[in-house]
Amino acid sequence: MPNSIIEQAQHSVHQIHQLIHSVFSNRQGDGAACLDPLLALLAEDFQMVTTGGALIGREQVQQLFHTGLGKRPGLEIRLSDLHCVWQEGLCAAIRYKEIQRLDSLETSRLSLAIIRVQNNTAQWLYLHETTCP
Repeated sequence: MPNSIIEQAQHSVHQIHQLIHSVFSNRQGDGAACLDPLLALLAEDFQMVTTGGALIGREQVQQLFHTGLGKRPGLEIRLSDLHCVWQEGLCAAIRYKEIQRLDSLETSRLSLAIIRVQNNTAQWLYLHETTCP
């Protein structure tokens, strides 16, 4: 288990994307079982700015995952360039690049997540995604 707030926040970036991958691809038949652990990583007042510029809350994100369960078999997700841009107290802002590939279509985004780490548990408070050309 990572020790510092920053290390734990960065670890949660990998963890949440592994769960997202499982939900959307359902490759091992474990997508539904990953929904609760995935949603547990999101704070009750979690907000997200999507790549389309929409501001959505936890309820809409939850619906997105439920609706998308198993709908993207073959999905690949790669993360790179994780960097802490700010840390204070129990919170850290982690910037990272995410590349998704499905069949021959590849998309990438630059994201900034604000993550609170308390009692060795990470909770995502906010996520802002921007599409990369």
